[in-house]
This record gives sequence, structure tokens and C-alpha cells, in this order.
Amino acid sequence: MTPDRVVAALKPAALEDRSEAGVDAAIAAIVATPRSAPAARGTARRPLWPAVAGGVAVAAVAVTVVGVSTHRSGRPEATVVPAPPKASKVPNVQAAALSFTRTGRYLTVKVKDPVADPARYEEEFAAHGLNVDLQLAPTSPKKAGEVLFVEDDGGGRVKMITAPGHCGSDTCGVGIKIPLTYKAFVRVIFGRMPGPGEHYNTGPGDTPGEGVGLSNVRGRTVADVLAEARRKHIGDIGYRWQPTSAAEEGDKQPYPMGIPADKVKGDWRVYDAVAGVGGEVLLFVHPAG
Repeated sequence: MTPDRVVAALKPAALEDRSEAGVDAAIAAIVATPRSAPAARGTARRPLWPAVAGGVAVAAVAVTVVGVSTHRSGRPEATVVPAPPKASKVPNVQAAALSFTRTGRYLTVKVKDPVADPARYEEEFAAHGLNVDLQLAPTSPKKAGEVLFVEDDGGGRVKMITAPGHCGSDTCGVGIKIPLTYKAFVRVIFGRMPGPGEHYNTGPGDTPGEGVGLSNVRGRTVADVLAEARRKHIGDIGYRWQPTSAAEEGDKQPYPMGIPADKVKGDWRVYDAVAGVGGEVLLFVHPAG
């Protein structure tokens, strides 16, 4: 240790009222004192960043210690690599749920997103000055996005747009036409994809029974259809009379309020199977022959 280091190590009180000879004697005493053994070197490292005093906020890039490197001192030092910058958020912009096209004196409307929140349909209609209640109902997958029903308070001025072959081999509604000056109320129902196990109503072009999870039921016996229903865990079955002539239609049919299950025979023929109320499956049947 050099003399200046020794002097720096002395407490100020030790230098007070001390002659030059006394100071020299004190220095000599310190130098002559044996040094204690150095403490075992541990693994603690010095802080990578100096402490910040006074509570000053520092805007610093986040860092990550990824390894060590050897400095010329021989001691390992942490290698600091800046973390990659955070990706900026992309604005969540929703695509339009409906398409609006002006054609002459009409506004043509089609559904672009058949699974959108119904409130979005209402908002987009309102943005065009229209009072339209658009609802979605489960339907055959090939009819998703098609018009199932239209009702207006303007004397039928709202028209359904149809397209041949759009729903298989049949002509079906693909949109509606509303006069530009129309201000009355409109209710329209578009078809949507059914959820897993969800029943839906069927119509022209659909397979009899598909709306309730059954394969084609037309012409099969009641016993055969019931066997399939049991395999698919369809247990709530009701029966309706299927007229096969004008003499059996309306109030002339023998069971206008439905057929009791114990009256239905296994060899009767099934004509259709549709969704009833509360998950019930209705079979339209008629005696064989």
C-alpha cells in the first residue's frame, strides 16, 4: 500500500493535533501491521447498472443475461443483450357483416358474415337509415347465408333476391332489395350453420330427416327409423299423420292432434322427420299399403 493510500485510510480524527513526526509514526504502524487473509471469493457479482438516487425514473431498454464472458481480469462477467422490441398492437378492425349495393332505386343487401353478432347487423342497417330486424336461424349447411323469411310493413315493397342453383338444385333467396326511400319496418331471417347436434327446419332441396340428425327417412319403416334414432340417442319421438290423399287432409285426418305412440305400427312408412318443440323429433307416418 502506498503512503497516500494509508493516509486516505486514516480517520480524520486520527490526524487532528498530530505533529509531522506523529503522522509518520502512525503511517509506520499501519504499514507494519500484518494483513489479514483475504476473504474467500464468492460468486456474487457487482450490479450491472449503478443505483439510481433520488427516485429518478429511468427509461431503459429491458435486458436479459444470456451468458458470461471472460474479461482480462479473469473474472466472469455477465453478457447483457438487449431484449427484442415489443410488437406493436394491430388495431382490431371487424369486417362488414353485410354488403350493401345500390342498384337503380333499390339497395341490395346480402349477408357476408352469417355468424356475426345480430347487433352488428342492426348497426349496419341503421347506418344506411334502415329499420331492419335481421335474425339468424339454423338451417341446412348449404343454405347458410340464404334468406328464409321476409316480412315488411310497406305493402310488400321489400323484395327477396333469388338465384337458381345457389342452394343445390333449387332456387333460393340470396338477399333482399329495399327501396332507397323505404322507412318502414322490415323483418328478415337468414340461415346460419347449425351448431353440433342442433336441430333445424328443412325445406325444398333438403334430405328428409337431416334437420334432426337422421339419414334419409323417406319410405323407410317406423321400426327402421326408430332403430337409427336409438343408435344416435334420439329418444323424444312424436308422431304426426301424413295425408296421402285429399280425403285425409285437414280435419279429415284420423289424428289431427298427433298419433299416440301405441297406435303406431312398426311397418308403417315414414315420410319425413322434423324438429319439434324442446328437442322433440316428429315423424310423419302413414300405414303401409
